[in-house]
Amino acid sequence: MFKRSVFTFLVALCGFALAPAALAHGVLKDASPAAGAVLDTSPAQIRLQFNEALEASFSKITLTDAAGTVLAMPAAQVEPGHPDVMLLIPPALASGAWQVHWSTLTRDGHRSKGDYSFKVK
Repeated sequence: MFKRSVFTFLVALCGFALAPAALAHGVLKDASPAAGAVLDTSPAQIRLQFNEALEASFSKITLTDAAGTVLAMPAAQVEPGHPDVMLLIPPALASGAWQVHWSTLTRDGHRSKGDYSFKVK
């Protein structure tokens, strides 16, 4: 009986220890420009840092203007040496509100997405 109780306890303990890893998803940790930022000039880059390494070919950033029109530009890239960072080099952005949309696939196979906005004066 004691052996069975110890075994059950160890199995439960392993389950609790592994649960956070099984539920983990890519989360945006930092963004530049930041959400809600009001910039004097167009940003030279959009840089998004996540809590996990990204699969480059399945992660992207798009940029839309206030009317919802997607801005045509080269694809975002994972920053060399920083597998948890995506970079987008936009053309000069006109004054107004801009929305950043991102979607990622992290190396552990989880997808996540989100968006935020900033303004250029």
